[in-house]
Formats: sequence, structure tokens, C-alpha cells
Amino acid sequence: MNTEGPHKHINIHRAFQIHYAFKFINLFLGFFFQILVVKTLPPSGYATYAIFLAILLTMERLLSFGIDRTLLRYVPSLTADGDYQGLAALLKRVALVRGGSILVALGAIGLLATFARDTLLMGEGMLTICAFAVWYAGYAVTTDLEMLAQSWIVHATTAISGTIDVLLRSACVLLLALSGHEISGATVIAISAVTTFVAVIIILLKLIRLRPHISSLLIATSEQRLPRLSAKDAPLFAASIYASNIGWLITSPSVVRIFAKGGLDIVTFSAFSFVQGLCVSIQRAFPGLMILPSLEPLFARFTMAPARVFSSLSLVFKLELVCFLAFSILTGLAGREIIALVSRPEYAPYYYLLPLVMLILLFQTIYRICEIVTSVQLKHTVFLALWPVSLLGVAALYLTADRWGLLAVLFIPLTESAIRIGIIMLAHRRVETWRAIDPVRSLQVGTAAGGSVLFALLARYARPDFGNLTLAVLATGLFFLTVFVVRPLRKDEVASLSLTMPSSLQSLSRAITRWAR
Repeated sequence: MNTEGPHKHINIHRAFQIHYAFKFINLFLGFFFQILVVKTLPPSGYATYAIFLAILLTMERLLSFGIDRTLLRYVPSLTADGDYQGLAALLKRVALVRGGSILVALGAIGLLATFARDTLLMGEGMLTICAFAVWYAGYAVTTDLEMLAQSWIVHATTAISGTIDVLLRSACVLLLALSGHEISGATVIAISAVTTFVAVIIILLKLIRLRPHISSLLIATSEQRLPRLSAKDAPLFAASIYASNIGWLITSPSVVRIFAKGGLDIVTFSAFSFVQGLCVSIQRAFPGLMILPSLEPLFARFTMAPARVFSSLSLVFKLELVCFLAFSILTGLAGREIIALVSRPEYAPYYYLLPLVMLILLFQTIYRICEIVTSVQLKHTVFLALWPVSLLGVAALYLTADRWGLLAVLFIPLTESAIRIGIIMLAHRRVETWRAIDPVRSLQVGTAAGGSVLFALLARYARPDFGNLTLAVLATGLFFLTVFVVRPLRKDEVASLSLTMPSSLQSLSRAITRWAR
């Protein structure tokens, strides 16, 4: 941490370096945990764990009331302005809202246990349901504490707590499996409840230690400050963000999984849930989920020229697009072998779900970019116009899941997400939001992927003895080589890397800038 005058300045590069290092560790550990659970549990046990996890994620978003994004938007600004009275009032309101939402959630869990135990809750006993309630409460509190820590650029705290959480969770499951104990979905739920509360304690202790120093938390930067924000405006902002969250939630992976349970058999549902969970874990390593949460507090605290904001977002999107297309090439050509390797053989026929589920997640990243543009410009009332689209989407999913099965749970969320993105793009056409997507150069990247797939198909026709995995690796390598030749990044986009790249890697940043066009 650098010091300058009477204030302490957070070293952004150092914070991001620690954040990304631990985040990558967490990604590998989370990927290992996914494989461990799916190989340890039978399809029925994995279905139990998957549906409880989907209910947890759905309830947390449904009862979040926009708290997370409000913290990211207002806490950095209020802290930098020195408005500690407004900051304290905001945090008290957040604590009251979250406490009330947890009580509502516990009541909802009680209702599910009374009226839907044999259907939605898979016939689980009260002990499992109580463990789930504890897991939910811990997860909800952890989410708010993580947003608060990220608002103050204390990224190491959230990253380390996440590492400890997934390490303990994996170790417990592995030890039970090696000792010969029978592991069920209820076992994993109980373990998750305990480890989540460990993460809560770690983050809470760090924030308590940080409390006396909040008044000195500033970020060293030469950027111009944004106009001052008032904590009195936070409830309206939270309501608009909540409208956006609900609109996204209605066709989010967790809700789609809940609807899928009613229209799919156990094996198909377990395979779909595993593919969905695997894709979500892998996407966390993609630039969208890796970088955007770190940049948003900076966008909230300091104003940037619109071109600088769009350049940063465009860079993230293009990198996300490259990762998505590489994943699609690899899994489209060798998905059956990959699924059989990392899960159970009976899930292998569902390999085609991998690129389709990842496409849904790509659309969510695009929507996230649109949300950031809207949030930074404080034009969040547009989110209220998205509710009818989302309600139509969930109605269509509810009415067709039983008859259309996988077709409904795949293509209805895609269609609904595309419509929501189109509405936001149309609403912000005057501020050139399309520049964050850069359609022309993004199309060049897509063309490179199509050419690589065509090469793979021709190679398979010419050499049928080529294994699918070998062919997929060659096609993916050709795609990366083609992207290197096409050079889709712009120089101003690469320059935005200086926001997060440590000084030791600035030479790499300059080399990439020379490569860009």
C-alpha cells in the first residue's frame, strides 16, 4: 500500500494481482469440486444437490433487492467523497434489508418443506432442509460482504475466503469418499453450509479490522472525479437494479434448472445440471466474470471519457468471445470424450449441451456489459421496461418445459436474453453502447472460428482415423493462430489494460499494444 500525504492509497495493481491470482486458484479448485461431486454421487444424489443449489441461487437473487450492485455503485463514491454519515446510513439500511430478506427466505423454506418436500425438495428430511437454510443464510451474507470488500478494493479478503471455502468443501467430500462413507446430496449440502459460514467469519473479521481505517481509503488516480452521489438516492437505484436482477433471474441458469426438473428424467436432469454447473465454473475463468466485477467500482468512483469506458468493455467482450468460441470448438468436436472423462459415462450423450449452455452464459455477459453502461450513466430506469419480456419468457418456459424438454430450457432463455439486450442497446443508441460490442471486429473473430471448424470437418473427412480430441485441439490451435493474424483488438482497448496490469507486466502491455491495430 502506498502512502501520499495524510491519506493512504490503495495500490490498485497490487490488489488486482492478488485478486486474480487467488481467483484462478479458486477456479481450479471449483472445477475439481464439480468433478469430485459428480463422480462421487449417483445421478439421483447429484440431482438432489443440483436442485437445492438452484433454489439457493434463485432465492438469493430474488431476495437481494439490488443490494449488491448498490454497494458497488455507492460505497466507493461515498467513501471517496468523505460522506461517512451517508455511508453509515446506507450500510445500516443494507443490514436491515438483508436481515429481513433472510427471515422471509427462512419462511419460504418452511413453506417448501410443508407443501413441496416430495416434489421440488426431492423428498429430503428436515435435517437436510435445516442445513439448507443455514447454507442460504451464510451465502446471502457472504454475497453482501464480498461486494462491500470489493467496493473498498480489498480483493484479497474475498479471494482468500473463497479459496478456504472450496478447499474445505472439497477436502471433506474427498475424505468421506476415501474412508468409505456413503455420500449423498444431503451430505454435500450440510458440508456447504458449514464451509460457507467459515467464509463469512473470515470476511467479517477483515472488515471489522478495516473499520478504523475506512476514512483513509482512497485510490490513487489522476482520473477526474464523478459528481457527488447522495445516499438518499440509493433506494431508487436499488429498486431499478432489482428490477434488472429480477428480469435476468427469471431465465437465469438456476431458475431454468428448477423448471427443467419438471420436464426431464433423472439422468437427463442430472446431465443438464452437471453441464450447466461445469460451464458456469469454466466461465468464471473467462474475462467477463474475471475482470468486470473489478472494474465496476473504478467506473463508479472516477469518471472516464466515454471512449475509455467503451474501450475497456470492448476489450473484455472480445476476450470473452475468443474464450467462448475456443470452448465451443473444443467441446463441439470432442465433447463426448470430455464429458465421459470428467463425469459419468451415462452423461456422455449430452455433450452437445456444452456449447449451447455456454452460449446462454455469453449472452449474460453481454447483458452484464449493458448493465454496467446503464449503471455508470445512472439511466437505470430502462430496466423497468424489461419486466414484460422476462415475464413472457418465464411463462413460455413454464408452459413448454414438460412438452419440449431440453429444447425449451435451452432456446427460450437464449431468445429472452437476446430481446433484453436489444432493448437496452436501443435505449442507449445515442451513447454508442454498440462500441462496447464492436460488431465488425467481433464478426471477424466469429469468422475465424467458423473457418477453424470447417478445417476440422475437412480433416475428419480426409483422415477418418484422426481422434476427435486430437482434431479438436488442432482446430482450437488454428483458431487462436487466426485470431493472432486477424488482430481484433484496438490500440485504445489494449491501453485500458493499464488499469489492472501490474507494473512488472507493463512491457507485455506495450508489446500487445504494438500488435493491436
